[in-house]
Amino acid sequence: METSIKVDKTVNLKGACAIEVAPSPGAAGLIAGVFLIDALKAEKVGEILSPHFPQVSLVNEDGIAFPSHIDLYLYVDEKTGLKLLFIVRNFPMESGDGSYLVAKEIYMFLKASGVESLYCLGSGRVTGNGAVLVSAAKLEHAKEILEAGAKMAPSQDVLPVDRLTSFLLLFFARDGKKTCLLLSDSPSYIPDPSAAKRLLEVLLRSLKMELDLSKLDEDIRRYQQLLEGLERSILGQTEPAREERPAREPFYIG
Repeated sequence: METSIKVDKTVNLKGACAIEVAPSPGAAGLIAGVFLIDALKAEKVGEILSPHFPQVSLVNEDGIAFPSHIDLYLYVDEKTGLKLLFIVRNFPMESGDGSYLVAKEIYMFLKASGVESLYCLGSGRVTGNGAVLVSAAKLEHAKEILEAGAKMAPSQDVLPVDRLTSFLLLFFARDGKKTCLLLSDSPSYIPDPSAAKRLLEVLLRSLKMELDLSKLDEDIRRYQQLLEGLERSILGQTEPAREERPAREPFYIG
């Protein structure tokens, strides 16, 4: 079995912007991507299967097991003509050869379909100031995102993305296509909805779109409560033990 990309029906992807949604520390990219797909009512149009994916079975909300795969969702704004192709996976890929082969297959499909730009969404601890950062092959590619409030990512040897995302970015950049990595700075390894909201605010402004993000506020409140609980638990474990004193003076029989 080779890597296969199955599209359910004939779709016109010419001029579409591909948005890769994949795991990263803080999961801001996944949270933001899933929110967009739900809010825009994007339609599932296909999936990607590969023997190079982790050989594990995932379980959905109904308790049904299924193999690792990548989902493709398409949103088309009939008024503006904007097309967004979401490439969604919930598993990391760190295999060098496997990641290269899968990324190449995806890129060849996108190139043949007329997709000209790629945004990869992620998060992780980069600067520690909670900013949304952008890394691009060319400065002009990041212009809209910088104007939308993002900051240029600092030079780093290691970015919080896996090898599949890295190779996908490489293939797009090598051909001179618009390529941007958007990272929401997050100190957390647990899902961080506040980082996802910041990421969405910048992305939507750059795409000249408006969406109500208030549904994320309750998730953010629960996230803050969780962090506060963890902080109290850690502080409780690190406080020096207090010397217990008897309620009254002991008496001795002698």
